[in-house]
Amino acid sequence: MGMTDGTVLDWLKQVGDQVRRGECIAEVEAAKTTLEIEAPCDGVLASIVTPAGMLVPVREVMAVIALPGEAAGAADAGVADPCGAPAAPSPPASPGSAPASAAPPAPAAQVVPAARRLAREHGIDLSGVTGSGPAGRITEADVRAHLEGLSAVPLTGTRGLIARRMVASLRDSAQFTLTRSADVTELARLHDRGGLPPGVTYTDVLGYAAVKSLVEHPALNAHVVSDQIRPAARVHLGIGIDTGGALIVGVLAGADAATLAELSARRRALTERVCAGYADVAELQGSTFTVTNLGSAGVDAFTPIINPPEVAILGIGRITDQPVPDGGGIAWRKALTLSLTVDHRAVDGAPAARFLATLAGYLADPAALLR
Repeated sequence: MGMTDGTVLDWLKQVGDQVRRGECIAEVEAAKTTLEIEAPCDGVLASIVTPAGMLVPVREVMAVIALPGEAAGAADAGVADPCGAPAAPSPPASPGSAPASAAPPAPAAQVVPAARRLAREHGIDLSGVTGSGPAGRITEADVRAHLEGLSAVPLTGTRGLIARRMVASLRDSAQFTLTRSADVTELARLHDRGGLPPGVTYTDVLGYAAVKSLVEHPALNAHVVSDQIRPAARVHLGIGIDTGGALIVGVLAGADAATLAELSARRRALTERVCAGYADVAELQGSTFTVTNLGSAGVDAFTPIINPPEVAILGIGRITDQPVPDGGGIAWRKALTLSLTVDHRAVDGAPAARFLATLAGYLADPAALLR
């Protein structure tokens, strides 16, 4: 849904291989997730029309499958594909090349999912990676060793997609960042004493507090599209997820209708799917506001880049001990820094500051979030 094109990452079958209906024969990347392309029928992979690395629009022919017993050449000659799509002719063979039936293709090396995902994120051609696993299987360690031996890595795959989106975000919007300290002493006390619902983390509380604040300040819960500000009726919360090789934004649709415990459970499940590389396309698009937390990495404050077409993004820093005046002395309180980047085309500084004030108030009184 909403997918217009995708990049062919890898063909798991080669021309001449037998395929079965429902068997995964290719992987395609769209909206920063991996989609498996299944064979629609039993047969033989007669030709590959869109090779790995090619961007292909939705509904374009990717390959031709010949029915069992049918000559592969019949499908290549332009007759209707037995699986239901019009066939495209195969490229002519080079002079002196042997016919496809002369020798079966060599089996491709097996690749563990983590290694395939890492290679995709860094634009690595797995055909150039030597596998050290059983039967030559390529492991994640093999891909990392290959990376270390490279002097440069091209901006392709997921890394390239992120690069293009971030450059476009800075180029096409008027971004500025506000920072504010938030007192989280009571939140830290609840967290440390087990006062939060089971499984709930700081990220969950911060995301939930942001959702509550957006309901009160809807100007920040919007998109800018074609020089038009389009307020969103619901809060679809984007969560920055570190996959180890890239930062992916997963989307919790309808977050304003969820309880803290429900939002936490959904976030954990979504994080698992995103890190495994098999989140649905719908779970990676349509967010109206994004939260990204770098506190666990020891970062105090930073300047997050807006995830277009949203108008704002919230960055979360680490929790630190801060001295504050207390009568005639000093008291130590827990605090963290909120970094809010806003598109000035849609939101001015004052309403952005009021949003931060509301958010800081929720964090200072977490009991209000648990009522």
